[in-house]
Amino acid sequence: MTTYFINDENIKNCPHIDFRIGNGNVKGVIDTGSEISLITEDLYAQLLSQRIEMLELKLQSTVLVTAFGTRSRRIKKQVYIPFFIGDDCFEHVFLFSDQLIESLLIGADFLQEYGVVVNFKTSCLMYEIERNLKECKFTSKVEAGMEPK
Repeated sequence: MTTYFINDENIKNCPHIDFRIGNGNVKGVIDTGSEISLITEDLYAQLLSQRIEMLELKLQSTVLVTAFGTRSRRIKKQVYIPFFIGDDCFEHVFLFSDQLIESLLIGADFLQEYGVVVNFKTSCLMYEIERNLKECKFTSKVEAGMEPK
């Protein structure tokens, strides 16, 4: 069985950023405490209804575990999704989670794969595309007006 650790505490203070998938924007969270990236079944269904090309892959014996040891139900599917941060295109695998509070969660797997640095001092994601250093501002859920202070 594969086990991935995820952050279930203080998600409102994690960086929140707009992602463009297809023709729409999705507000997601950057969670350095999560080993993997996640998507909700609802968001996936919305993307399918927009006819966005995605590759769905089956999983076997995968569970999520919080820092406090709480286990999720088994994760049975994952999907490969193209998306944009600003004008920059990325492709990544997201596991499905029906227990996810946010629609989309970018975990440490994405940050490591693309060499993304989360700079909390400047509230920016920093990454390199074709030898150009890029920055993209992020906010907390409270700052974005998605949750009361």
